[in-house]
Amino acid sequence: MPWKPNKRLVAQGFHDLKYLPRSRSGWDSTLAALAYGMRMDVESGSPDLNAWAARHGAAASQRYQRLGSDALVLWHGTSRERAEKVIEHGLFHKRGLWTAADPSMAHSFCRSRSDRHATEGAVVCLVLDRSALTEGLDYDVDGPRNVYRFHAGLPPDVVEYVLLDDEILFTGDARAREPRPWTTAKFKRESGEWVPVQKTPVRYSETESYRSVEDFARICVNRLLGELDELTALEVFSVLYAAVSPNDALAHAEVFDLIEELCVPHRRRYKWQTYRARASSEALERAV
Repeated sequence: MPWKPNKRLVAQGFHDLKYLPRSRSGWDSTLAALAYGMRMDVESGSPDLNAWAARHGAAASQRYQRLGSDALVLWHGTSRERAEKVIEHGLFHKRGLWTAADPSMAHSFCRSRSDRHATEGAVVCLVLDRSALTEGLDYDVDGPRNVYRFHAGLPPDVVEYVLLDDEILFTGDARAREPRPWTTAKFKRESGEWVPVQKTPVRYSETESYRSVEDFARICVNRLLGELDELTALEVFSVLYAAVSPNDALAHAEVFDLIEELCVPHRRRYKWQTYRARASSEALERAV
């Protein structure tokens, strides 16, 4: 997709949705990297990569789980064509290899590659063993945004996820058993409405089921609100578009309606507006 800023949403205060497609619906899965970045800002630290992956319907990484506090999560922006080679051969560059702890930096390179070469962009997520690396010998850290410049290439076994236009690929050596990927759903057009491909009602969990794309999206947003104390609009969009297929089944306006129905504004975190669950906020107000 052409990476043209959505100036209307930015003017309305949705700075996190700057690159939301301006059409009625649609998504680019590389934007899930920015959702991880939102979580970094909201939590003021390193989010749980496996929780992020599970919310986007992807397998959890056993490597990330095993490394624990030694896991160093880095991001690299490139083109889809190069990303396919990275999966097989790893990463290398004659003048040093640039990665970033902040995925927004990597995504800017993804957009640049896409615009410059009229091709699809991609974002690569790396998980390295921090204890096996020495700053100054293996890499240098440049600037306040934690850009890591490696002096040599990185092998393919550190590439855990590749975010493409239409999907998030798990490329690690082994999957963790928990957390499990969130349920995804397919829909079809029937009599002017988007309905589940499966016979309705479709079971989501032991206590919940859905008959429409709206029902399914509401379940997902409530689950997200239950898992996160506060969230951004971008995280809601990212999780829903990872779960709903095809993208046309879910309109942007429907997502905004769900945010208005289920969420209340909480605070400004840097440029980002965060939200909390409306039900829990109203309950807290009654208690006070």
